[in-house]
Amino acid sequence: MNLQTLAKTILPAGAVASLKRARWERERRRVAALAPLTEERFSEILSRDLGLAPGDVVYVHSGMDGLSLGFPFYRILFLIQEVIGSAGTVVFPTYPNHQISSYEYLLQGPVFDVRRTPSYTGILTEFARRQRKAIRSLHPTKSVCAIGPAAPELTATHHLSPYPYDTVSPYYKLMAHHAKIVGLGVTTNYISFGYCVDDALKEKFPVQVYHDRIFEAPCINYEGETVIVSTYAHDMSRVVHGDVRNFMKAHVSTAACQDLLIEGMTFFRADAAKLFPEMLALAERGITAYPRSVYKKISR
Repeated sequence: MNLQTLAKTILPAGAVASLKRARWERERRRVAALAPLTEERFSEILSRDLGLAPGDVVYVHSGMDGLSLGFPFYRILFLIQEVIGSAGTVVFPTYPNHQISSYEYLLQGPVFDVRRTPSYTGILTEFARRQRKAIRSLHPTKSVCAIGPAAPELTATHHLSPYPYDTVSPYYKLMAHHAKIVGLGVTTNYISFGYCVDDALKEKFPVQVYHDRIFEAPCINYEGETVIVSTYAHDMSRVVHGDVRNFMKAHVSTAACQDLLIEGMTFFRADAAKLFPEMLALAERGITAYPRSVYKKISR
């Protein structure tokens, strides 16, 4: 059990939150003191270090507080598009809630409007969502937006399974597109693609990651019609990841996923088509990023 998991076990929730805020503030100050990246240098990182190339489908995780930029944050979207070109597609998470769990959020009975509900997964994702050519998937808690030729196909069927990361989701479809997943200012602790393994194995996965209840959530599509979307919500008492970075380093090949420290800032790169089979094979052997304390008894 690592220190983070141990702290959550023995300390009050308020104390754990306070420690997280203090750690975040220290990291924010450290990054703010770094030499700012120029647009030219950032583009070089995208292509050389993160491996983006013309025609790529790229799923982007981002944290502006983890980057020291010498240019406006919104330019990141356009720099990515310059690297992947008109044949490439960029994808961002656009979750409509952040401060509370998806389960608590759905209990409030929100109506998700694919056209108007803001993204709370970072300022860059909200900027991307507002782009004229952005297409957003119809899902009440795990929506993504995509810009580029592959956007319609990636986002079209997200609402058709109660498992948010199932085979009809944009996340799972990344594999067919040989997509690259990158982290800008964040580590692999933020990589959501790993949930595809949970949903692929469903009841065979070593951890029961969802609450039993299936929510029937009202969503408004691009035609202004109300669509009822069935979905599970994660049980955050069990979805307690340990140190995903160490998990990736210990069990996953660098060709599939790798954390990077560049100019003192955190980045990561992953290959969806390589990462999924490696993580699936590990999960089938009972090896996941979850602590053993939350495993089903039969899997311990």
